[in-house]
Amino acid sequence: MNQKKFISLISKSLNVKENKVTLDLNFEDIEEWDSIGHLSILSSLDKVTKGKSTKIKGLSNQKSLKKIWEILKKKNLVK
Repeated sequence: MNQKKFISLISKSLNVKENKVTLDLNFEDIEEWDSIGHLSILSSLDKVTKGKSTKIKGLSNQKSLKKIWEILKKKNLVK
C-alpha cells in the first residue's frame, strides 16, 4: 500500500473527506478519531495487511498517522 492508499483507507475508516487527512494528523486533531474511529483504523489496516498489522506490538497505542505509517513501513507493509 502506498501513502495515497493509506490516506484513503484512514479517511474511509474515520468517515471523513480525504482532504482532511494528512500524515501529520494526530488523535486529538480530528473529532472523528475517537475510540471507535481508532478501532476502525486498526480493523481496516488488519484487512489490508491480511492480519499482519495485528501482530505488530504497540501499533494499537499509536496516536498519530505518521507514527503508524513509520511502523508499517519498518515492517515492510507499506511502500
